[in-house]
Amino acid sequence: MRSCFLFLMLWVCCAGPLQAAETFCYDAPGDKSTQPPVLVDGQRISGAHTARIAGWVLQLLPQATFLELPWQRCLNEVRAGRINGLLSIGWTEERAEWYAFPPRAGQQNDKLALFDVPYFIYVLQDSAVRWDGQQFHGLQYGLITFKGYLAEQRLRELKALSPLDLDITQGIDLLLNHRVDGYVVPPGDTAQQFARHAQFGKVRQLEHPLLQMPLYLVFAKDYCQASAVLCQQIWQHLATKRQEWEATQRQASANFQ
Repeated sequence: MRSCFLFLMLWVCCAGPLQAAETFCYDAPGDKSTQPPVLVDGQRISGAHTARIAGWVLQLLPQATFLELPWQRCLNEVRAGRINGLLSIGWTEERAEWYAFPPRAGQQNDKLALFDVPYFIYVLQDSAVRWDGQQFHGLQYGLITFKGYLAEQRLRELKALSPLDLDITQGIDLLLNHRVDGYVVPPGDTAQQFARHAQFGKVRQLEHPLLQMPLYLVFAKDYCQASAVLCQQIWQHLATKRQEWEATQRQASANFQ
């Protein structure tokens, strides 16, 4: 009996501490008040997209927990390695230095993205600016968007980016004062802020978005360095689940028609 006890104590000491369950953080949707939390395996998750992705992650990591945090705190906690990962976030060169993204992250039509967010183009109601999905017509001053994002890179490639160092949060005022031809933003807090502007009625959205920006589940750098195979498995699993979900949505749409 004594030998069994000594063996058990030796095994515990050699084995070390049990690996803690993974933690992920996310920011609540901008319209949280109209979206009640979704119960996912006993966890209350805010936002339909986030809840769906959390469910997919839990299929591989059943002990994972999801924490709703202010966005900047979520970014900082993952960057510091105190939280294992976050969702959902767009790729930039700077962020790629701080977080572990899937291979080929940031490229359009990336199969490992969680979903794509459209970046819409807004111009004045009487503007002659047109965008056919390939090139702009009628530009005079250029357009502005969030700095460091794929949208800014795309505008620069099209030679459509404003040469001035302007603040996107002043988008409508810059439009009204003819400092820019338009601004490019995705759905979210900034778009909602603009929609509440007293003169938003003078602005219209062009039919085609500038691009669809892929968003990802990313990990802390240290986590993927220690668990590289698992990170790849999770990204691939999410890609497979996304394809299955999109196929189901297409089938449901076809049946409805």
